[in-house]
Formats: sequence, C-alpha cells, structure tokens
Amino acid sequence: MKAIFLLFFFSLLLMFRQFITQGYFSVHIGDTFAYTSWAWQFIEVLKDGIIYPRWMHLDFWGYGSPTFILYSPLSFYLVALYNVFTGSIILSMNIAQFTALFFSSIGIFFLAKEFYPEKTALLASIFYIFLPFNMVQMYVLGNFASNISLLWFSPVLLFTFKYFKNNQYRYLLYAGACYGGLILTHLINAYMFALVIAAYIIYMSVVMKRLRDVIALPFIITIGFLLSAAYLLPLLYEKQFINIKSFSTMKWLVFNDFFLLPNKTGKLVNLAWTVYYNIYVLNTLFFFIILLFFFLQTIKLRHIKPLSNLNTINKFFIGVALGSMFFLFGPSTFLWDGIPFFRYIQFPVRWLNITAFAIGFLSASCFYVMNTFYSAKMKRYYVIVLLFMICILLDYKYISTPSIFTRQELIPVQDVYWTYEHLPVWVDIKKVDKNNFREKAVIIRGEGKAEVTKWKPCDRIVEIVAKQTLTIRLRTFNFPGWKAYIDGMQTEIKTEEGTGAMIINIPQKEHILELRFEDTPIRYYSKIISLVSFCALCFFALFFKNKST
Repeated sequence: MKAIFLLFFFSLLLMFRQFITQGYFSVHIGDTFAYTSWAWQFIEVLKDGIIYPRWMHLDFWGYGSPTFILYSPLSFYLVALYNVFTGSIILSMNIAQFTALFFSSIGIFFLAKEFYPEKTALLASIFYIFLPFNMVQMYVLGNFASNISLLWFSPVLLFTFKYFKNNQYRYLLYAGACYGGLILTHLINAYMFALVIAAYIIYMSVVMKRLRDVIALPFIITIGFLLSAAYLLPLLYEKQFINIKSFSTMKWLVFNDFFLLPNKTGKLVNLAWTVYYNIYVLNTLFFFIILLFFFLQTIKLRHIKPLSNLNTINKFFIGVALGSMFFLFGPSTFLWDGIPFFRYIQFPVRWLNITAFAIGFLSASCFYVMNTFYSAKMKRYYVIVLLFMICILLDYKYISTPSIFTRQELIPVQDVYWTYEHLPVWVDIKKVDKNNFREKAVIIRGEGKAEVTKWKPCDRIVEIVAKQTLTIRLRTFNFPGWKAYIDGMQTEIKTEEGTGAMIINIPQKEHILELRFEDTPIRYYSKIISLVSFCALCFFALFFKNKST
C-alpha cells in the first residue's frame, strides 16, 4: 500500500499542472479540438441513453460522422465517468491522462516485482513516471487515447509471464482481457503491442523448451477480440462504408517522411512534425544512452544461476527496446512495406511508447545491481540520483514550456471537419455545404412546410405539411444505421449524390418524420458477443480460481 501511495504521489506531482490549469496541453490545435469535441459529443449521446455512442453529430458542419465506428471508445468512457464528478470536459480528460500514468506505473511495479525485490521494483516504477518521454506525451504532444492505452502494456505481459511461471490457464484469460481493454482504448497501439506479445510468447516457449505454449498467443488474441467485438466487428465489416483509405494514403502522410533518419523535416515545413522532430531525436538519444548503460548492468547478472529468470526477461526487454527504436530509421522500410497493416501505424515514432515501456522495466536491473554489487553507499546513490536528476530537468522543461489551449478556446466545442477517414465513402467533401447550419431540413422539390421540433444527436423529429408529394433534404450524412419513419412507418432514405446527405420523399398531407440512428445487425450481435464473452470470462476466472484453491 505504501508503494501505491508513492506512485500516486509522484504521478500527481508531475501531472499537477494539468489539474490547476483550465486547458489542454498540446502543440497541435487540430488534434486538441478533435479530442475535446469528440469527448463532449460522446457524453451528450450517452446522456440520451445510448450506451455505445458511434455517431458524432457536430462533425463536418453538422452533417455528422461515424467516428466511433473507426475510433476506440474506452478512453472517452473514462472521460464521461470523470465528467459526472467534475462537470468539465477538459479537466476530466486531464484526470484520465493522470490515471493512465498512475496505473502504468503500478503495472511496471507489479511486473518488476515478479523478478526483483519490492524496493527495486518501486524504484523502477517511479523512474518510469519520471521518464521525460512520458511528459512529452502528456504535455507536448497531447495524444489522448494513445496515452490512456499505455496502462494496458504491463498487465498483458505480467499475466502472460504468470502463465509461463505457474502453467495456469486463468492467467491467459486475464492477459486476454487486458488485451481486449487495449483494443478498446487504442487500436493502433494494440496492433503494435500484439507484435510484442507474439515475440514474448515465442521467446519464452523456446527458452523454456515448451513449444506447445505458443498456443498462448492465439488464446490471448482471441479473448481480446471477443471482448472487444462490440467495437472490432463493426469496424471490420463497416470499414467498407468509411473513407478509411485516406488514413494511410493522405498525400502529405507517407511513413518514411517521418523517420528520424533520414531527416526530411525540410520537406514538411507546414506540419507540426518540424516541432516534434528535435524532441523525438533528443528522447531517442536519451533512450539509447540509458539503454546502453542498463545493458552494461545486466551483464553483471548473467552468470548468476539463481537469476536465470531475470536474465531471460532482461534479454527480452533489451530486444524490445532495440527493435522498437529500429523502426524509427530508414533501414526498417522493408518491414513497413512487408508486414500487413504496418502502414496504418502512420508515424514511426509511435514505437517510442513501447521503447519507454521497455526502458522503464530495464531500469530495475540498474537499481538492483547498484544495490547488490556496490558496497559503497555514495557510489550506489550517486548513479541513481544522477539518473533521476537528468529526468527531472527534462521533465521540468516539458512541463513548464508547453503550448496550452485554454477552456475559452475549446469550449463550446467546434465541429471536426479534417478527419476525412471518418467520412462516409460516398461523400465528396468539395460538394458539401459548409454554411447554412440552421437549414437542417430543406424542401428541395414540391410545396409544403417542414419544421424541426427535435434535433438530438441520434434522434430527430420533423413536422411536415405537404400540399403535394415533396422531397426533403436533411443535414445529415446517410450512413448504415440511420432509419426514417413517417408516422411510425419505416420509409426509404436516399443519398444525395456528391454531398451524401439524406433525401426522403414525403407523401401529401401532414406527417411526422422521425430519424433514428440505430444498431445495424453487425453492431447488435457484436454487442451480444462482447457481453457473452465477458460473462464467460468471469465464470471461467472464478472456476479456475476455485479449482486452484
């Protein structure tokens, strides 16, 4: 309990400025507006009683977008939870990031405690909190869901290790559940970390000469997929309706333009990458230097037979750190071109999240060696203090001088109109009306009157007086899930060519037109799969626990 309190204290210390500042820290205004807008819209849809919001009604000049078909929702549920108590979207987002840092450090602590004494594990987890790259993430870059997802890394590997250690299948259930949480928080990080999980399971199976345990990989991945089915299955099926190709084929976005070397920042002068570049170079250099230092410390442990498990895990994390940094440089191009879906990672520097995780764990080997092999206290403490002082100085730099977008700039939220990958595929953005926001229902053919009496995120009502058969155009993109009812009877929705707006034919006389965004069959049944999988997981977890006792 004392260790958890210390981790809470140090996490709070570094994130304190975010609690006392009514703003969001980021160098990139576009992402900041998107995150805050989606958080606000997500909460508004929840307030309407919709358990799983998918449609963001403000986006694209009020036409809306199926953002949460593509985007993982769990971090925004966390914001919604905190918003109940704070009433502030921005503060809730900042608290969510603090939660991620705190629980990430707890994960490092319990993972390291499997191999090291508790004091060593505590030092490693505190060192992870103070890693400058974490403050770059929280204060400079302002990545939101990606930051939240980092809390899942340690639990996945911890439970996987416990499976290899105890040969109990319940730990694979727990690992799979955590991987499901990772998918539901940030899909790209989940994809990247799946490669780490695969490498770890194959590595441990070979080292322990238990090749049959390779089955743990599909087991964990399958459980993760089943638990996250409510998000993952609709994405896999309905991506055909979303302009998802723009995610990896934007004219300005080519992954090898964002390598640290070769340096192509001169080619990208109008992008925030020119601001990020020096920060990434500095942090990569810092990681490389301390990794080299940690590697020299682990050499001192390799001939001690009682520490064979420790040496095994250290070798793995050294490989993870080096491998993740390799993807930052041009020679890795053949892997980016050859591995399926690798291009969707977009930015090579995303791999530094995994580098930071590996470095955080490896720091335990340094602290352990210092405490075990150096008899002179001054020499022992000198190195530890020096490491922390370097981190603190860099942390101060990133915490004290970041860009900040105030509450007044972000609230009331604005529509998001530059995330073209969230557009229905049949929309030509050049033809979309970007003005006339108040014209939600317009008669484009025939004579009559249309009055909007209700316009909620996923439920709209229009009262219509039609002197003759008429056609009405609604300021909403047509997308699977939207259904129209005239006087309670479902009617056809057509799609306006180019704009993608809804077009509905209305018969003569007075009518009530209602629009509802409902679950498609794939969304409905995927929720059932997630719910059944969760209940089954709880049942089997209790079964295995009772069996072991």
